[in-house]
Amino acid sequence: MKSIARSIAVVAVLAFVAVACGGNNNATAPSSSASASGAIPRGGTLKIAQEGDVSAAFDPQKEYYQLSFEYFKCCLLRTLYSTNGLPVDQGGTVLRPDLAAGDPQISSDGLTWTIPIKTGIKYSPPLQNTEVTAQDFIRAMDREACSNCSVGGYPFYYQAIQGFSDFSSGKAKTISGLSAPDDHTLVIKLTQPTGDLGWRLAMPASAPIPPFNNQPLGVAQGHTKDYGRFLVGTGPYMFQGTDQLDFSLPPDQQKPVAGYIPDRQMILVRNPSWDPSTDDLRPAYVDEIQTTIGGQAADLYNKVEAGAIDYVADAAPPANVLQKYATNPDLQSMLFTHTQNAVAYTSMNLAMPPFDDIHVRKAMNYILDKAGAIQLGGGPLTGVVAGHIFPDALINNTLKDYNPYATPNDGGDAAKAQAEMKLSKYDTNHDGKCDDPSCQNILAITSSTDPNPRIAALFNQNVAAIGMSFDIKALATTTMYAKCNDLSTPVPICLAVGWLQDYPDAYTFGPPLFGGPNAPGGGALYPSCCNYSALGATPEMLKKWGYSVTSVPSVDDKLNQCAGIPVGDARTQCWANFDKYLMESVVPWVPRRFTNINEIVSPNSSYEKFTTFGEMFAFDHAAVSSGSS
Repeated sequence: MKSIARSIAVVAVLAFVAVACGGNNNATAPSSSASASGAIPRGGTLKIAQEGDVSAAFDPQKEYYQLSFEYFKCCLLRTLYSTNGLPVDQGGTVLRPDLAAGDPQISSDGLTWTIPIKTGIKYSPPLQNTEVTAQDFIRAMDREACSNCSVGGYPFYYQAIQGFSDFSSGKAKTISGLSAPDDHTLVIKLTQPTGDLGWRLAMPASAPIPPFNNQPLGVAQGHTKDYGRFLVGTGPYMFQGTDQLDFSLPPDQQKPVAGYIPDRQMILVRNPSWDPSTDDLRPAYVDEIQTTIGGQAADLYNKVEAGAIDYVADAAPPANVLQKYATNPDLQSMLFTHTQNAVAYTSMNLAMPPFDDIHVRKAMNYILDKAGAIQLGGGPLTGVVAGHIFPDALINNTLKDYNPYATPNDGGDAAKAQAEMKLSKYDTNHDGKCDDPSCQNILAITSSTDPNPRIAALFNQNVAAIGMSFDIKALATTTMYAKCNDLSTPVPICLAVGWLQDYPDAYTFGPPLFGGPNAPGGGALYPSCCNYSALGATPEMLKKWGYSVTSVPSVDDKLNQCAGIPVGDARTQCWANFDKYLMESVVPWVPRRFTNINEIVSPNSSYEKFTTFGEMFAFDHAAVSSGSS
């Protein structure tokens, strides 16, 4: 996922804090009264704060941000399939029917999915008499594909639907691969087997859009820029004032909901159309969710400690706050540390000397002090050393103990790194040190957010042992990602990048990070996102971009192989094998840390759960103590 600022933020905490207290790693532990009484309280108001607004004004076809995903998944929208909103060890990575009436029927060639849809599901007011039908899902896909209707989002996840690209480009008036033989059956035809299609149908962009007056886009008609404020959903909550929407007026005369004022506040109230007997995935304990937008993290976390708000949704705890909660026995029960399906890594551009040589790339894996970087970044609270690329939960712990470049105490090994460098074409006298000019003053991009400059300095010290040096440029995080992502303005090495799943399947790490023009989905992601290593670039591309290197490896065939396998053990093993192939035969990265997220809740919050889908605090599983409002 591209919007990963909170989730992979490296928290600058004094190292002794993490050593003194490892945090509360028990994702199932309630923080107060729930554990004592055994009952989870219902009712009350959950109070959330955010430093900034969501990324695309709550438009489900545009938002590409884990925080928005959680609001949609927990509260506003239901999709064909979803999860129970819980951690991995409580089935949080199991895909379950939501608006679908059961599992899909998949043809033997994997190209046709037939999905039954529950009957009797109604939208929130003012469309409480409108039933969800198959055509509503087609309408959502039309809007995701329509370049004039919705800019942004993640249409690349649906490119495998027959006719999706033709509709998007204006060559067709409908998406030929989508049909509704009756109101409660959806048929999807694909151009290639897509084993994780169910997960893609769990993403908010696929949530149904209700019809209105035969408009092609239903209630979304005419709301290209502000659909989020006119959203009518099926979840346990709705924006305050949704029942007052009047779609009979022209779109430019319709008044938006009062419960969402961009950059100021959001108020979610109960959706009276939601029937819990049809939804066993969302307990929805609280009656109302109030979110204030604006402020600085330090002040917001002071309000959490005071009980004025219950949770800060988009900012990691500052160093002093995390230290305080980690070391104060009275506060430790309100600090939760969870392992994410995310990785922090150093990416090397295989089309630029000296990183076009695999032995240089292997030497980099041996020489960097991963443990030292974690200590500079805050110690064990921030994560664990990564020995491979895919987070373990995405591949069922198949590679839990796999680390082909293991070093003593994860601190780097100069002897092993020099042995690899001796095999490189850039070490002509075979002394274990690069003696080519390309190894000196290598442009190395990092984030200016502390402690990344200090980690970059550590790595610069490390690589001196193999005859290399970096010219470190520290940039604002968004600028850093933009520079690393632009293959037409080459960057040899990106020291401090990271990646978070979009949903709990290894596909979300595969094509986005390693796919070329022949990757699954027709290479729709390449080169726009997010392959910083230039894997798969054709000779023509390399020439156009001005590289001196004329060829780089491609792994598109392996990506296509894994992508087509249905969800299950065979698919997991394929991705694990792919991870090993990358680590041993391609070596595009130095994977450094599987990241943790540190969540702090207020004394009012009597129940805390971590959702593996959204990789954050699960709002629909949150409860507040009796009388909190």
